[in-house]
Amino acid sequence: MNPTTMNEIIQAVQRARKKHPHFAATAWEAVSLASEELGEFARAVNEDNRSQAEEEALDTIAVLVRFLELDL
Repeated sequence: MNPTTMNEIIQAVQRARKKHPHFAATAWEAVSLASEELGEFARAVNEDNRSQAEEEALDTIAVLVRFLELDL
C-alpha cells in the first residue's frame, strides 16, 4: 500500500476517534454506521465528485477500522 494512503487512513481514524469518542456498542450499530458512510461515498461517486468521494472513502475505512478494534 502506498505510504501516503496509509497515513491518510491513520489520520482519518484519529479524526473519527476525536469527533466521535463513543463509536458503537454492538456490531449492528457499527454496520449501520459503515452503511451510512458507504452511502455517502456512493453518492459522491455518482455525482462524479472525486475529492468528496476520497473523503467519504476514508470515512468509511475509518468506521471499518474502528469496528475491527471493538471488543465485542
